[in-house]
Amino acid sequence: ATVSVLYWWENAVNMMKAKAKKGVEPAGKPTEAFEKEWQKLEDAFNGLLEFVEGGMLTMDQEHCKRSMDAYAVVYNVCTKHQGARTGMNYAAELYTRAKKLVERHLEDKVTKKVIVKTGDALLQEVHKEWKTHALIVKWTRFMFRYLDDYYTKSPIIDTLNIMMLKCFHSAVFDKIKDNLRNVILANIESERDGNNISREVLRSAIWLFIDMGMNTVDVYNEHLEKILIKQTKAYYKRESAKWMAEEGGQHTYLKKAEARINEESRRADSILAPTTKGPLLKALDDELLAPHIETCLKCPDAGCEALLQTERNEGLGRMYRLFSRVDGGLDLMARIVKEHIEKEGKLLNSKFTAGGNTAESGEAASTTYIKACLALHDKYTDLFTNFLNQHEVFTKARKAAFEVFINPQPTDSWALRQKSKDGMEVVTTSELLSTYIDSIIKKEMESEEVLDAILDKSVTLFTYIHDKDLFQQFYMKQMSRRLMHNKNQRLLDQETMLIAKLKMKMGSAFTSKLEGMLADQGMADTQNKRFKEYLVDIDLKLPIDFTPLVLTTGFWPAFKHDQLVPPEDMKMCLTQFEKFYAKNTQSRKLTWIHSLGHATVMKKFNKGPRDMSVTTYQACVLVLFNTTGSVVAKDAADALSLPFEEIKRTIHSLAYGKYPVIKRADGSKSSKQVKETDEFVINEDFQTNSRKFKIPAVVKQERESITDTNQEQRRHVIEACLVRIMKSRRTLSHNDLVTETISQLSNLFTPDMKIIKKRIEDLIQRQYLERDDQNRNQYRYLA
Repeated sequence: ATVSVLYWWENAVNMMKAKAKKGVEPAGKPTEAFEKEWQKLEDAFNGLLEFVEGGMLTMDQEHCKRSMDAYAVVYNVCTKHQGARTGMNYAAELYTRAKKLVERHLEDKVTKKVIVKTGDALLQEVHKEWKTHALIVKWTRFMFRYLDDYYTKSPIIDTLNIMMLKCFHSAVFDKIKDNLRNVILANIESERDGNNISREVLRSAIWLFIDMGMNTVDVYNEHLEKILIKQTKAYYKRESAKWMAEEGGQHTYLKKAEARINEESRRADSILAPTTKGPLLKALDDELLAPHIETCLKCPDAGCEALLQTERNEGLGRMYRLFSRVDGGLDLMARIVKEHIEKEGKLLNSKFTAGGNTAESGEAASTTYIKACLALHDKYTDLFTNFLNQHEVFTKARKAAFEVFINPQPTDSWALRQKSKDGMEVVTTSELLSTYIDSIIKKEMESEEVLDAILDKSVTLFTYIHDKDLFQQFYMKQMSRRLMHNKNQRLLDQETMLIAKLKMKMGSAFTSKLEGMLADQGMADTQNKRFKEYLVDIDLKLPIDFTPLVLTTGFWPAFKHDQLVPPEDMKMCLTQFEKFYAKNTQSRKLTWIHSLGHATVMKKFNKGPRDMSVTTYQACVLVLFNTTGSVVAKDAADALSLPFEEIKRTIHSLAYGKYPVIKRADGSKSSKQVKETDEFVINEDFQTNSRKFKIPAVVKQERESITDTNQEQRRHVIEACLVRIMKSRRTLSHNDLVTETISQLSNLFTPDMKIIKKRIEDLIQRQYLERDDQNRNQYRYLA
């Protein structure tokens, strides 16, 4: 280590002696050699100025060589470290001298040219000089590039580009920025007035403000954008007042406003900074749109209501595009749309009520009404999709409007009513929609896609119904008839399709019974096959074709039971199936629902044999004529153990319906009323062109019974909900309990507060709940 130190010290001393012999220039001064090299650089820079000022944009071979030589000079000066002998940093010296060259050029030539210009001449001169300066910067950076590569890497030293921008800022821009801004604003306003301007020149002047920010937009924002926004607001405030004052101004106002907004948007994209577009268009919204929303939307001839009535969807689309730009600008428009849809819906209700049971094109009134509702929904779906961008505020408005007119109260003037024996009777959309779906599923559709689309729309309409549990009751009743009278696979597939759609909307609890009905239907074929095998095993052949269907009580609607005494052949079939069922199941009891059965009865009339599709009751009455030539109505009731009212309806359908297969024994046709003493015989002269036909039964009106059953079920549902809430909360005030109950049940139906109160009192009496001793408005759950 000692040897190494001595060697280093000896070398250092020798170097100092050598420098002393050669002599050293005074500290801090460049050498003569440096000055010669600098002169080459200065000559190259002046040559660059001559070249650029001559209007040349592309370097020729001579100037390219001169720039390359200048680069080599800078490189050699900086890398040979000649300045170390004088204690100078030649890179810093070159940087400082290059800056002075640029400043001298700007002050001597550029500033003197632009400062005397005004108006468009100023724009032209600034455009020219800024373009020239950009070329000077480009080639100067090339000549001195070695400085950017090494010297300006320090964060406290500006790059050559920033340095030359600052030179332009101080020497030129600071002296002309106010005049230049005023000329820019005047040009923009001139273009707004329809005059032609040079956008290239204008853009160059505007972007000068941006470039002077040195990688920020602070200078641009402070000296141009802020004043431009202020000027824009004032300009369009004047324009909007002028447009409104013109004759027919409200008809064309929004078209002009949209055209101006699009024009300003294109101008911003073309010549302004990207950050300006938002504030600029916001200024237009504040002046052209926000103050005139109500005036435009409520205009009697060109407002939202007028456009809806005349279905001018393009105009509605324009309203949406413009007013969606303003905070809360669509609220009034959505309210007008809601009121209009509501008005159209109430008109449909009134039309249904006025038509009673008569409908267009021979359709049932329920079908015509539901089709009209679906068409109304489709109409606004198309409008929202194609012109209003499916905006949430409009879909909510449509939902609210539909909920008003398809859920009328009985006392409302637009309540749905149709004719009945007792006058005009209130009906619900729940019943009408269920009946419509019933007719659609029964009908042979063109394709599965068509059916799927119709069911989708029907389920959408179903979501607007408040009494969804009532729809469920009607639908279950009608579905049960479809399943019992039509067992083809197509029907089952359609039922499954609709149930799947309802399940997606309402959940599995809503469709569990419907799925259970389908499951029973699916098991029927297997069960009947096993029953036939059973008959073979016991070597018994039934006297008639017999196909039973076993229904699970919890899934199917509640049906009326009777004490029918069937004919012997039928009785034998029932008895054998009961034995089979008892053998194959445990703890299950069969109860026959004869009112749901149907049969095919063959009769040889004078005009030939006919096959009649009839109900079980009709079949039993017809079979009575096998043992006697005539039947008295009272005797038929006694023989079959049925109430006379049931026999009365059955005989009426056979004697006075579309196919009168029986007639009064006395041949009288004066009255169609069936009395106990009336006697009937087979109408042997009956004739029809059809070999097979169905005799319709006189159906007792079920609406009232279904509604009553539904009300009873609601009481149980409300009680279950109350207990469930109290079990989880333990203690709750009356108002909170009622509110929570309504909230939980609103998806199924809207519970009546009076019924909720009665159910609470009933639960207190049955000791599920109790009132708090200190606060009688507070309830406690009793485990």
